[in-house]
Amino acid sequence: MTDSAASKADLDAVFGVGSGDIPETRARQSTRLFVRSIDQIAFDESPRATGRRLTASEALEAYGWDVLREIAYEGSAVISDSPEAAGRALKERREQLRLDIPVVARKARMSPEVIQALEASSRQPIRRYERVASILGLDERMISFRGDPAGNERVAVRLRQLLDEKAPLSATAVLALSEASWVAMTQTHLEEKLGLLPLGLFEPEADYGAPGWPAFRVGYQLADRLRGKLGLGADPIDSIRELVERRLRIVVVQTNLSEQVAGATVQTGNRRAIVLNLVGSNANVFVRRATLAHELCHLLFDPHQYLRDLRVDAYSDLDSAPEALTDRVEQRANAFAVQLLAPQDSAMALWKKANTDDPLGDVLDRYGISFTAARYQLWNGLARTVPLDSLTSKRYRPDPAWEGREAYTVTYHPIQSLVEHPARAGRFSAVAVRAAQTGLVSWDTAAEWLLCSSADLQKKAAEIVGLYPDVIATGNAT
Repeated sequence: MTDSAASKADLDAVFGVGSGDIPETRARQSTRLFVRSIDQIAFDESPRATGRRLTASEALEAYGWDVLREIAYEGSAVISDSPEAAGRALKERREQLRLDIPVVARKARMSPEVIQALEASSRQPIRRYERVASILGLDERMISFRGDPAGNERVAVRLRQLLDEKAPLSATAVLALSEASWVAMTQTHLEEKLGLLPLGLFEPEADYGAPGWPAFRVGYQLADRLRGKLGLGADPIDSIRELVERRLRIVVVQTNLSEQVAGATVQTGNRRAIVLNLVGSNANVFVRRATLAHELCHLLFDPHQYLRDLRVDAYSDLDSAPEALTDRVEQRANAFAVQLLAPQDSAMALWKKANTDDPLGDVLDRYGISFTAARYQLWNGLARTVPLDSLTSKRYRPDPAWEGREAYTVTYHPIQSLVEHPARAGRFSAVAVRAAQTGLVSWDTAAEWLLCSSADLQKKAAEIVGLYPDVIATGNAT
């Protein structure tokens, strides 16, 4: 979208000589960089400039044609809504989320005094403002440019509602969900630009059962339908994370929430993403797999009125037998999760023919599901003709290979500092690198997102995208 008509002379002045008669086309061709501070943007003409460097496409999308044209003829352009805009936006969002300054300071790895200075709109490096904006879920590009830089505003509102409802959310969890919403928002935007669009295999399904046909039966049907659509047969799913991210192209953000929270789904634009807790019961990879499958059911099949802008699930719901839940939405999702991971007929067949002294353990190992889920799945398959307590296992520690496949770059990443920032260490890191390689964003921007230097990121770029080869195979900037 352009703010006004663009002549060839204007286009050449902004982007350099090229072909095409609209700014978007010329920006994609241009090798020019721009640099912005908290209140101005100009051409990047000095290696000593300390502001944020932006590609032509990045600057055009964020600030518009008229701003770039002003740079060409005036040398720079003022992009600050007001002297207090940036600090006011940070303070308002922090207070909206009911977060204390020390909590934000620890997450941003800054002193409380620096956070106070930022909120007071004192003269601080733009990178500090951007870092805090991103962990608060704000669009860091818009900090100071708009009085309300927004971001996932509806998620922030829903977080406040949850706090009013006394949901089990610590300050750490609120901040983690806020940052995760920023990761989801940014990754979704980049994937759309790269042509990595969701498959859209299913429409929402409002069937939550009826008298004589409980919701958990519907959950089984939906899981079988998804398995059939993806051609999975009855085979184990080696990595539910990879299935969700690569095959379904749904954003998954793994991060550290509070001990009571299992996972969440968040709205970002017209798409939804899954936030998966790495601590609490989810520290067991089998439980985490069930959590991801549970959230997938919500995302794929729950109509909008059940999803809201942010839906948070507690462990207390996920660790119950599907039929024991009075909430039919949760009952269906629990049943979907266990049936997706361990189809009942196949799990039963394995259990019956096992030649070991731990047949239930064999089911756990083959299908990668938790003890609770496997036990209820078999018990129901046996029509509850045996005591539930008779279904026991000696194995509670999953094979480390399961953890490696599911956690993936969350536990090992070429950028070592990201291990302490898991929300940014997953597929997001490969998408950010690919965006830099195609000129959607600068290496400077991608490096700031991934909390490292531009030089270090470029050295590790091939290794990072090599971990997610489908990002390169299908990621072509539009």
